[in-house]
Amino acid sequence: MRLSLCAVTLTALVACSDGGGGFVTMTGVRVNSVNADVFEVIARPDNEVNQLWCGAGEYARRALGAAVNDRVYVVSGGGPAVTTKAPSSAQFSLKPPAQVTGATGHKSYWGPRVGRSKFVADASSSCGLQAGQFPL
Repeated sequence: MRLSLCAVTLTALVACSDGGGGFVTMTGVRVNSVNADVFEVIARPDNEVNQLWCGAGEYARRALGAAVNDRVYVVSGGGPAVTTKAPSSAQFSLKPPAQVTGATGHKSYWGPRVGRSKFVADASSSCGLQAGQFPL
């Protein structure tokens, strides 16, 4: 029992690390760096909006060291990823859109809107939410 608990813990730690292939949250949402200011959250099918905010909040907090009361901004709305061949992604930054370069600037009909922001803690809290429970 103790050995299997250690194996589960180790697996979770590996899944959350940045092993060169990007950052992965505990819920399996992948986040890749685009440049020094912009990071891209890759959504899996179903519940994309919550996944996008979850990935943005967790990456900002755990990978970038942002405080829970820092803001994470949408700098590119839903669209195809630039860091991988995924069809559903959005780009985020700890800086407002006007202060970043290199974001694709997608303005799409789905996903979070460009310019929208949340506190890092609020974005991270969406990791456990079901579809439809978290506003854009």
